[in-house]
Amino acid sequence: MAEFMKHQITEKCTWYMIDGIMGTEYVPADLVPDQYTQNWEPGKEIPKPLADYCENITAWEIEMITGYGARLSAPGYMDCTEWAVFDTIEQAENYLKDTYD
Repeated sequence: MAEFMKHQITEKCTWYMIDGIMGTEYVPADLVPDQYTQNWEPGKEIPKPLADYCENITAWEIEMITGYGARLSAPGYMDCTEWAVFDTIEQAENYLKDTYD
């Protein structure tokens, strides 16, 4: 029987990396215009449009990064794991194999 959750790796793109008490989270940058984070200060609440995609309410750091996103996703369903972002596609593939296989 086929696995329910499938490996998903994005093309190289821009991400928000949000570091807070709930850990490091990654949000695709095309979901939230950067105008919402330009005046944000460390330790303050995450701007609402970005917070809609986060477990963190406040953050120590919000940074724009570029990389390959990797997660498990169930095709046709909303089930998925959190994104992790890597510098190379090989690192993304290894992460999925090491973590989920």
